[in-house]
Amino acid sequence: MNQPFDGYEWVDLSHTLEEDIPAYPTHARFGRTLYESYEFGDDARHYGLTLSEHTGTHMDAPLHFISEGPAHYGTDEIPIDRLAGRAATIEATDLGAGGLLGIGRIEAWEEEHGPIEAGYSVLIRYGWDRRWATGPEGRRFLKAWPGLSGEAAEYLVGKGVSLVGCDTLAIDATVSTENPAHYALLGNEVYIVENLKNLDRLPPFCLFLALPLKIKGGSGSPVRAVALVPR
Repeated sequence: MNQPFDGYEWVDLSHTLEEDIPAYPTHARFGRTLYESYEFGDDARHYGLTLSEHTGTHMDAPLHFISEGPAHYGTDEIPIDRLAGRAATIEATDLGAGGLLGIGRIEAWEEEHGPIEAGYSVLIRYGWDRRWATGPEGRRFLKAWPGLSGEAAEYLVGKGVSLVGCDTLAIDATVSTENPAHYALLGNEVYIVENLKNLDRLPPFCLFLALPLKIKGGSGSPVRAVALVPR
């Protein structure tokens, strides 16, 4: 019997949530507490979780940076149909610490692979997920990451994309202290997914999906981001 995804491979693009994973310095750390367990005579096992809305692989809702206006809303109001569809993956692993991905780089990618069209997601691979680790080793992930320039973010807004993702801690580089990419994207209701992984396993185009928790007025949410690629 044929299944709808025969001929495709599922690629997991999300980091595992566990204690001591990298986190933005001002954000709550991930933790869990065992409340019940069959080992203690309970009927079931369950944990209580402590986490930030921006823990691990996560989505930024517009109100994360937008304080007023039409784009001031949370994860509970993000339209689901904007979060699944065709995605373009741009490789930028040659950018060094604090480097910026500019418009020219995106235009060159389009010249080689085809245009980025309205409704697409754009995923940017810096190779930063190789630095992801628990404990002190993971501190390398939190230092001098590259990012999307404000001008390039505006360019993608003009293309009408639905979402922009990256494998770094934030869509803006560490040198972009005024967060121009965040403001340009979220202010135009282009959603952001950060801390992706395994983007090296994606072809130039694939099917991408990332769904946030439906948090009332949530500034963001962890997501399980996945891609479907032809075998």
